[in-house]
Amino acid sequence: MAEQANSEKRRFKRVPVSFAMLYAVKLPFVVRMISGNRERSAVSQDIGEGGMGLLTNFEIPADSLLKVKFTLTNESILDNVERTRNFELDVQVHYCSPVENGSFRLGVSFINIVLSERQFIADYIRSNILLPHPEFE
Repeated sequence: MAEQANSEKRRFKRVPVSFAMLYAVKLPFVVRMISGNRERSAVSQDIGEGGMGLLTNFEIPADSLLKVKFTLTNESILDNVERTRNFELDVQVHYCSPVENGSFRLGVSFINIVLSERQFIADYIRSNILLPHPEFE
């Protein structure tokens, strides 16, 4: 009954279909920051091969060393096992700037990131953030 009421409110009629679609989730991913023995949440704002921008509720001084944990999924990789990678990386805070609502933006760089991790992040950026693919130019 509720479905019928909703369909009557629609401006255009809908018909059943079945086809493949592609989509990209543009929401930030959650990052766990560990400083000493305290774990805190942050939200990613951007990521690059060398570091990332984070939004957090905690002021963390520049030059602090942290560990961050996050998961990236590269949907362009067909192998279900290979498309998702969990990261646990050491980072150094380069800046901590206050932003609205009492939050802080951290700029961090990855420390001792291995080549395979850096490459996965680079592929993630090219595939999922829709940066130009040099091989197609």
